[in-house]
Amino acid sequence: MFYPAFLNLKDKKCLVIGAGTVAERKVISLLRSGSDVHLISPRVTERLHDLIQHNQISWFDRQFQDGDTSGFFLVCAATDSTQTNTRIFKEAHKKNGIDLVNVVDVVPECTFAATSIVVLEKVSISISTGGKSPAVCRRIREYIESKFCQDAINHLEKESLVYKDDNKTPVREEHAFKSEIPYPIGFLTADRQCAIIGKNNKLLERVNLLRKCGAKVKMVDDNTLRRDSSAFLTFADVEYQEYNGSQLVELTRNPMQGTFYTPLITVDRDLVIGVTPNLDSKSAWQYAKQIQIDLATQFESQGYGHFLDFLGSLRPKVMTSIPTPAKRKQFFEDIIDQNSKGEKELCCFDFGDLGCSNECTFNLVRTHRTDQIKKTIQKKIQTYSYN
Repeated sequence: MFYPAFLNLKDKKCLVIGAGTVAERKVISLLRSGSDVHLISPRVTERLHDLIQHNQISWFDRQFQDGDTSGFFLVCAATDSTQTNTRIFKEAHKKNGIDLVNVVDVVPECTFAATSIVVLEKVSISISTGGKSPAVCRRIREYIESKFCQDAINHLEKESLVYKDDNKTPVREEHAFKSEIPYPIGFLTADRQCAIIGKNNKLLERVNLLRKCGAKVKMVDDNTLRRDSSAFLTFADVEYQEYNGSQLVELTRNPMQGTFYTPLITVDRDLVIGVTPNLDSKSAWQYAKQIQIDLATQFESQGYGHFLDFLGSLRPKVMTSIPTPAKRKQFFEDIIDQNSKGEKELCCFDFGDLGCSNECTFNLVRTHRTDQIKKTIQKKIQTYSYN
């Protein structure tokens, strides 16, 4: 389970290395959060080229070179070379001590994972399945978009970007963002030390959540923010103080003043849905709480966590048996929408009836009847491996 958080990245220097649609999504998400985005790549997509032309990002038209990650707050490696991505991680995190490093699709070389997000007019909602099922993550995101469609702006990937004030080119309406939205992530806190400064109910909630995420919690008997090199994350019940700009700290009294904050969450094992207001006000947090309660009714203790565990258990076999990413993606889409006979069964992942009793994969898993679908799934794996 990843620790859910939203990063305050306004004016922070962030680096994306790589090209293609993955790098494009990273750049757009970071720009959406108000960060100062730099891109290193010998080629760019059409949309990235448009952003470069309008001075939205700083582009270095070349391959990654040693020393490139120095001075950045956050680094994303999205090249098509595993060796290059590993070099980036080692330089950024191990040599330069950058806490926020993400290597696409390589969890051991990440300190955080990107999450899916739905941007509404008043709140933003992040969805994470702990990397166990992008397909389930997408289904839940689409359900949330549909459920709150009257309040929705657009999903993040469909939005365009506002041009900088110093750009002389007229701003097109379709390029305007409504506001800066904190960057949704999941911290990989397993076996990492996290410091707690102060004592109150909110910090106690953080301690419990950190332990669920496998973190090592250190209680600090101090009321000041001091840089602790051994702490990956710091949670403090103190007033805003000047602190090291690279320090990852949540100020529970003033969430928007720290480098990150914990959203209101709905949790079922590795399924974590976070809700945060887009403005820091009492009424905005109250509205976010209403949304969180609604989502908790739908997703907590309904079997989604067990279903993710089941899908995750299939992944090693699928990775070795089904040759291409596209086929693996379609395989998981298919088994989500099938019954014990291998026939298509659209029910539970339409999110309509919580009491659905059809013998779809989801219901069989959450009622511990996986033996009824093992043969069907094995046959489907074989079919995909040969086709």
